[in-house]
Amino acid sequence: MKRNIKSIILSIILASQFGFAFVVYAAPLQQYVAQLNSDSKALASIRPQNLEEVFSGSENAKLKNTFSFKSEYSFNEILQKLGSSLIYLQQDHVFKTDAVVVNDPGFSTDGSNVDREWGLIKARFPEAWEKTQGSNSVVVAIIDTGVDALHEDLSAGQIASGYDFLNKTIIPFGMNSDDNGHGTLVAGVIAATPNNFRGIAGAAFTVTLMPLKALDNTGSGNSSDVAAAIVWAADHGANVINMSLGGVGFANDIVLSNAISYAFKKNVVIVAAVGNDVAVTGGDLDVAPVFPVCNDNGENMVIGVAATDVYDFKAVFSNYGKSCVDVTAPGKRILSTINYDPNTKQPTPSAYAYASGTSLAAPLVSAEAVLLKAFNANLSNRDIRDRIIQSATPIDSLNSNQCSSRSCDGLIGFGRIDVMNALNQVINRVSLIEEGDLVSVSETGLIYYISGGQRQRVSESILKQRFNNQTPKQVNEYEIASFASGPWALPLTGSLVKTINDPTVYYISEGLKRPVTASVYGQMKVDQNTILFVTTEELNSWVSGKFLAPIEGTLVKGNRLQTVYWVVDGSLHPINYAFWKDRGLDIFPILYVPESDLPNYPIGGAYIR
Repeated sequence: MKRNIKSIILSIILASQFGFAFVVYAAPLQQYVAQLNSDSKALASIRPQNLEEVFSGSENAKLKNTFSFKSEYSFNEILQKLGSSLIYLQQDHVFKTDAVVVNDPGFSTDGSNVDREWGLIKARFPEAWEKTQGSNSVVVAIIDTGVDALHEDLSAGQIASGYDFLNKTIIPFGMNSDDNGHGTLVAGVIAATPNNFRGIAGAAFTVTLMPLKALDNTGSGNSSDVAAAIVWAADHGANVINMSLGGVGFANDIVLSNAISYAFKKNVVIVAAVGNDVAVTGGDLDVAPVFPVCNDNGENMVIGVAATDVYDFKAVFSNYGKSCVDVTAPGKRILSTINYDPNTKQPTPSAYAYASGTSLAAPLVSAEAVLLKAFNANLSNRDIRDRIIQSATPIDSLNSNQCSSRSCDGLIGFGRIDVMNALNQVINRVSLIEEGDLVSVSETGLIYYISGGQRQRVSESILKQRFNNQTPKQVNEYEIASFASGPWALPLTGSLVKTINDPTVYYISEGLKRPVTASVYGQMKVDQNTILFVTTEELNSWVSGKFLAPIEGTLVKGNRLQTVYWVVDGSLHPINYAFWKDRGLDIFPILYVPESDLPNYPIGGAYIR
């Protein structure tokens, strides 16, 4: 336990003419509280410093004229000097929470020591532990490869029973369900046992983890199993869902989207890694989205987490993009628990490893959600999401060329998580502004829509079209200052929009603007009067999605390639000749499009026979 030790100031005066030294001790000022029969003028004889009225503004006679102050005089001297003007005098006692210090060898209070748990210091978890270490009643579902509940640092009862979606069986309490090691890495970041003289300390070590195995021993799985795990977690008491997983290269996944919406409406905080696809796709999620992190229909139901290093630089492997990233968290050279050697693929019971990836950053955000929920059980999932986003430390200025050799400004969320700041925001929160509010700022007259924990500017045209000219709630500027500034408010889903100076027409869908090609525009037979004109600033603030697919059921083909596509659920699905003939599709006309357009449409799985 750290002690608050007050140092004594000493001055050493050398008296060379006498050949010895005098040591003079200057006694520290003492802190007192006194209640007087009259006002503070009676204290003048003791020369008070830092004088404050304790119950300032109170009209209660029993509390009036109570003052705190520092004085060089002793307790007895003050009694003598103030005499009958005193009602009472006492020392002002110091209260302090016990500092939480753990003895695990992997823990260090040095935030620059990358061989220890530097990420905890960077995100200010140890400071937050002095307010809360979590609660066993807060449940985090780990949708992953399973969790090894037999690991020496995860066997203190924090791993509850769960479910194996590959084998359709219950995972019993205290069982090792991880045959890959990835899920155990994630679990250790959140919940490793502290103060056991071994391994590491979890970021929110007082917690209950629910292991949900949706990935196999290679770390792969189907979106249907992940979606089923999300719903299972929501139905079995999870407060937080951690998904350190993702898939890239396919269109919006409907089964995942439906599951995410279901869990979010049941008040579950959903956290997902943004992925490590820089080497494969370039890492820009606005160009190549990753799911499930980008699967929230523009409503920011998933907290997307990118990875940073000890210097707050975006990790070179981490994806980025304004559409899906909310915050960053330490994710490079993270020490955690593991039970499989990733090289030999052999079991390594109760082992530890350094790992890098957004998979390690996401559980730190899940741990932050645990502490917030434990600190105030009445917080909703939206409240927790908003606190995590709004309390983050901005790091855009440090990342001038870390996003594919260009600035990361606006591409790595609202900053690196700061857990202590998040807890302080919970304490100090006074705003009555809620999700979905339309507000007008008294000082400026600007109108904002509160969505996804952000304030979105509302233009006059969108106010008329989407909000039907409803009257906004009047607020002061300071009340919306804590809400992060997001894009301009979108038009209604299904709207066609364009700017005056650009011929391209866009279709608004799933929180994205989707370019409409000439081929599809011709199919739609658009009434020009229905197109909504917006400003260039508005349009540029919205995230672009894939091209709007042709009308449902259309057969599509490039001008030269032989592959034919069938449009189903808004995606182009390649079909083979047997399927084409078997389904009777050969009697329908084919829409020919430029070859260069094809990769920009959402492409689904192949239909073959």
